[in-house]
Amino acid sequence: MQKIKPCGLRQLVALNITELRKKKNILQKDLATQIGMKAKDLSLIENGQVDLQLSTLEKIAIVLKVPVEIFLLPVNNSEGHEAVFIDKAKLLDTIDKTKVDYVLGLLDIFIDNKLEHA
Repeated sequence: MQKIKPCGLRQLVALNITELRKKKNILQKDLATQIGMKAKDLSLIENGQVDLQLSTLEKIAIVLKVPVEIFLLPVNNSEGHEAVFIDKAKLLDTIDKTKVDYVLGLLDIFIDNKLEHA
């Protein structure tokens, strides 16, 4: 299956949900059930066809046992997410809010730059 190149935040988040779900060996229908959603609706989200609410993204993060911020990180096209990115994103929970805001601001700049050059 060929990966879709993200061309916006919705597509980046969609691709990340799909990659992380597959990496955790969770079927789409099982994830949908666990977050209280129909599999068809989750499919639309994973295909980047609809916007999702932050509360839904938080539910997905809880089920996949990842910090919600991980969905904003670029995907390594050959291997999916590198474990180091996941570990670093988990560290965000251990630092104070001011530093988290700073890190997320830098991440926004990085993502914007990557998307512009994609």
